[in-house]
Amino acid sequence: LVFMCYMACFNDSIITSGFANDQPEKRLAYQIDLLINQAKKREGIISTQHSTDAEFMRRISLDLTGKIPPVAELRLFLADQDSLKREKLIDRLLASPGFVVHFTNIWRAILIPETSTDLQARGQIPEFDAWMRSQFLNNTRYDEIVRNIIDVPFDSNRGGERSEISQVLTPRAYYLAKQLKPENLAAGTSRAFLGVRIECAQCHDHPFDSWKQHQFWQYAAFFSNLDQSQPGTPGNALLVREVAGKPQIKIPDSNRLVDAIFLDGMQPEWVNEQTQPRRQLSQWITSPQNPYFAKATANRIWSLFFGRGIIDPVDDFSSTNRASHPKLLDLLAIQFREHDYDLKYLIREITTSQTYQLSSRQTDSSQSQVEWYGKMPTRALTAEQIFANLVQATGFFQQTTDNNVLQRPGTNSPQAEIFELFKSESENRLEPKATILQALSLMNGSFITNATSLEQSDVFTAIVDFPELNDEQKIEAFFLSVLSRYPTKDEIKRLKTVVALAGSGENQIHAYSDLFWALLNSSEFLLNH
Repeated sequence: LVFMCYMACFNDSIITSGFANDQPEKRLAYQIDLLINQAKKREGIISTQHSTDAEFMRRISLDLTGKIPPVAELRLFLADQDSLKREKLIDRLLASPGFVVHFTNIWRAILIPETSTDLQARGQIPEFDAWMRSQFLNNTRYDEIVRNIIDVPFDSNRGGERSEISQVLTPRAYYLAKQLKPENLAAGTSRAFLGVRIECAQCHDHPFDSWKQHQFWQYAAFFSNLDQSQPGTPGNALLVREVAGKPQIKIPDSNRLVDAIFLDGMQPEWVNEQTQPRRQLSQWITSPQNPYFAKATANRIWSLFFGRGIIDPVDDFSSTNRASHPKLLDLLAIQFREHDYDLKYLIREITTSQTYQLSSRQTDSSQSQVEWYGKMPTRALTAEQIFANLVQATGFFQQTTDNNVLQRPGTNSPQAEIFELFKSESENRLEPKATILQALSLMNGSFITNATSLEQSDVFTAIVDFPELNDEQKIEAFFLSVLSRYPTKDEIKRLKTVVALAGSGENQIHAYSDLFWALLNSSEFLLNH
């Protein structure tokens, strides 16, 4: 009742789905909506309507598992009358293997973007993915994940005796992808874990922000004790040795040596000569007192579900780049920290909010201002999502593992073609731009051609050849398979006419193939909305 009264007072046309909590006002989801609606009222933003169940299930499936929902599960969800079914669906997807796989893909792209362009770095993907999957499977605290990445042990360090680390999954690919260079590791860790683009001060003082060149190299010094001077293959983690003790690094093109110092200016405590620099850094980064860590992580998680951060770009926390909703960002960071850096908690609260569950259909001109969340922004899909959706919709590509993991593509596979055509280094998903090659691949490529043929597409064959389905039911089945919704009455009327005009036999099969092809090439299929 409290929640309904609160929503009504802002004149938002939102239908609540209910909370599995006796005091909904204490939930983060409620507080998110409160702050967003206060901002919308202040800015004169009129909210669009609540999303339909079909819209919501497609969106949440894409966001949590990286692909559209199976038709059987979609039908059950749409028929379910439980007022808490959305919350239950979120919990089920968070506990699914699909969540583990999808968020491993997301975090690999965030942490080691080099894999999209560097063939040598790409060779590190299997071990890194396996390690990240284990972290998400166990719902490891995010601060612990980050500490394990920064402080990953190498084979021959820490005590001088060879360990069995080479037999254990580790995130050492993070270091290898960045070629073990202190400047690369400084830039990567500050962006990914602190939301700070400190590399702009690598060669000179930052032209727009307060970062100085010596601060960059003081931070980079934490990685300067990694020694790879032993004989062996370059980039081989087994031959990397870390020298303990207080590190220093020389600023390029100068004679100046600088000590390792945290970005907040604090000096590390070098207790003795065995103190590990990277361990010191990992503890500072994930400390509750760190002014960046919780905010940067909360901001990045928010961006995954709305296409932009509260601070945008997500890795540009600076004096000149202000938050659109500073109180909300503070709230998310505080709650994330108080809930032990539990990623699933933060994800659950964001996706349970009414802000996330708005429709993407624009009903008022004020909703075009995406930073005020008058509607759900329409977002581009990643290359992995596009391929997974094609697989799900057509049943054409047979996955080769039992745990729902798509294998990395070979040089001539359909998967490789899609990944290469649709890969993007931009984290901003709000301005999708299709290329001519992308369009041609989806219109005329061998994958789509085969996937819409009676001989090779499992889904197409199952729908067209099933004798108990009439024309309307077949059209409905195609819409559910591809667009995750029932067709409208007008769509049914027009498409039944097209099928009837085609006649029977081969002509009718071609008519259904054209329908399947058109749906797979539609913007509705290729976007998250």
